[in-house]
Amino acid sequence: MIFQKIVLEMLAKEQKVSIPQGFQDYVNANNLKANTAASISIDAIKKLPKLLKEQNTMVLRLGSRSGSNQTYFSLVKTNDVNDFFFNDQALFGQLQPELFLPNVSIRSLFAFQLLPKVTETSVVNLAIASGLMAEALNLEDDKTIVVPATGQSTFTFNFKPLANEDIVLEHINGQVEIDAVFVAKRDGKEHLFVIEAKHGDKFDSLAKHKLLYPSLSLLQKLPSSMPIVPVYLRSIKTEKGIDFYIAECTCIVNQQDELYSLDTLSPCKVQALHLANY
Repeated sequence: MIFQKIVLEMLAKEQKVSIPQGFQDYVNANNLKANTAASISIDAIKKLPKLLKEQNTMVLRLGSRSGSNQTYFSLVKTNDVNDFFFNDQALFGQLQPELFLPNVSIRSLFAFQLLPKVTETSVVNLAIASGLMAEALNLEDDKTIVVPATGQSTFTFNFKPLANEDIVLEHINGQVEIDAVFVAKRDGKEHLFVIEAKHGDKFDSLAKHKLLYPSLSLLQKLPSSMPIVPVYLRSIKTEKGIDFYIAECTCIVNQQDELYSLDTLSPCKVQALHLANY
């Protein structure tokens, strides 16, 4: 019941969003013991505490603040907490993966067949190297090999947790991990594709901020002429290969004073492809 005090205060004051505060200050002031990452870095709905689920409330980490070495957080209450997650079953449950035949040489993919166990990073690289990602995202074929960048750093940006509220949250100097990002041309225009990948043996869910945060982190570095396409990639190992489920979200564009909302980040296209013998 780590967040019970804040939840009760929000109910009493009819607040949609709690005031951001340092997590360690909060637990110390209330004589609680809790791990920061496990408590406020929620990447799947199954990890959301029962109390927050029951109250349709999400917890968001918001980076740090000047002169403080702790992570800040805020609670956000909505009509349906599922608005803050991509639900695999709802997104992909009706899709039957189509067989994808790579049009690249066996040599270029040989190294992937040597790996006894694939990681999320290698799955993304396989999807790109095989041409599967280009097929799913309808990219122009320019005959060059796309090499995705990956990494993590601290970023600052603003966003709206709820589209129908005027409240703005600041993510300040917070750690953001980027699974993969690459530039490719589509419909004659350069786009930046930001990939958040999850690999496993069954459907799960993904917190939307895991895709929005990397997108907003990079957005301020781009001209308005280059849209960002947030992409959620769920891969599942099967006996015959790997099923790739791709959810492409609506483009994000760097426009002055434009604020994007977490709860309205949603797929505009979903697709499922199967890569055999991997």
